[in-house]
Amino acid sequence: MTEAAAPGKAVARCHCGGVEIEAGFPSRFCAHCYCWSCRTSHAAPVVTWIGFKRAQVRVVRGDDLLRDYESSPGTRRRFCGTCGTRLTFESSHGTWADEVHLPLALFVTPVDRAPSVNSFPGERPDWAPFHAFDDD
Repeated sequence: MTEAAAPGKAVARCHCGGVEIEAGFPSRFCAHCYCWSCRTSHAAPVVTWIGFKRAQVRVVRGDDLLRDYESSPGTRRRFCGTCGTRLTFESSHGTWADEVHLPLALFVTPVDRAPSVNSFPGERPDWAPFHAFDDD
């Protein structure tokens, strides 16, 4: 389902539609992540993230539905308390400290970039799909 968003912005939603998040461009990156933590928290072979500066992201609807947990020290993952959709990755570590990462699959409007890098490819199981980029 592709909709229209305000110019320079994109909209992501959880499965039930109770939580809606707006992100302003430009995004910082779009990457396929193969780390164990992402794979197990999403029950998927790979999670494709698009990252934004924290100030560019706001919850438009459903803030009261958001739940979170600390998936590792200094790292929080937010999800919809109604449908369970995993919504954000937020960490206090390094360059990620001022970022919010959102799963690309949740966007119902176009974003400003396609995936261009693989994160933690060394953690990819042999059975997981893989997309090679020029810099891999």
